[in-house]
Amino acid sequence: MSRNLFKYIRTFILLASSGVFGLAGSANAGDVRDNIEDRGYLRCGVVQTSKFPVKDMGEDLCRGLALALFPDPKAVKLVSLTQRAAGQELAVGRVDVVALANRTSLSHQGGHVNAGSLFVNSLDIAILFKGYKVRDLSGKKICSLDWVDKTELAIFGQKHQVSFGVLSYKTEDELLQAVKSHGCRAVALPRVEQAIFLKKVSGIFPTPFILSSISSSNNLGMLVSSDDEEWKAIVRLYTGALLESERRGIHSQNVDYIASSTVNPDLQKLLGVKGSFGEDLGLDNNWFYRVLQSYGNYEEIYMRHFNNGDIMLERGPNQLTTKGGVLTVDGLR
Repeated sequence: MSRNLFKYIRTFILLASSGVFGLAGSANAGDVRDNIEDRGYLRCGVVQTSKFPVKDMGEDLCRGLALALFPDPKAVKLVSLTQRAAGQELAVGRVDVVALANRTSLSHQGGHVNAGSLFVNSLDIAILFKGYKVRDLSGKKICSLDWVDKTELAIFGQKHQVSFGVLSYKTEDELLQAVKSHGCRAVALPRVEQAIFLKKVSGIFPTPFILSSISSSNNLGMLVSSDDEEWKAIVRLYTGALLESERRGIHSQNVDYIASSTVNPDLQKLLGVKGSFGEDLGLDNNWFYRVLQSYGNYEEIYMRHFNNGDIMLERGPNQLTTKGGVLTVDGLR
């Protein structure tokens, strides 16, 4: 089958399944994937942040996506982006995807969409003093940083019917000094930043009481062009398979055994033993098998970056919905 004919068939299937034949002229399906194939590697943007676990997890997700597209594990170029530049670089096609970015915080928000949320960096309120509960915050001070959105703090106060003041600092060092001098009853930071910060004051406040506030504005996902239906579907399938394999209990250590022994048709499909998982999107049958072998399922990726010697961050909202979290598993295609 010629390359152009295969692209036409893929586009036809995508538009038919989404019911957008009337918009076929603007769907531009397949261009991103074709550009990736022509150059021979994926260009994956990673937003630079001082919070290394998010950046490192994003890089792993980039490498896994590249391995889904090519058998060559080196077929990926990681592109470091600032938060300000990420949206623009994606919009003009200098990167194919941006890993673990917050769509709502990009300066250039047009022309791209979150194809799969894989991390919720929700606001955590850590009550520092032992024995203190939410009601004890009434009339007290909660400390934070200037760049943290305070909207969720207001919602938190309304929900628990407590009134408190907020002290906001420019730098983490200033916040650290305020906490060490016992000038704050609680600290409000996104959960990754909170976990790293609390480790620094663990000698003074070893058992903080932590409450989470979950907001969709804190979703970090795989951002892609909203104009390319095929590429959006590929990235969505990749993120969904990472979550689905966790739900099914398939990971890097047992994938070989399950692939060789299972008679479950869904698992055979997921692992490429039978069926055509992703074939309509131009993926080979073994694409996800390769990803699992090298990088593992979502749980393995999460634990590698957020449950190690440097940081210990419970899954919390980053559990599957089947376990009380917010990460949605849609099942197999």
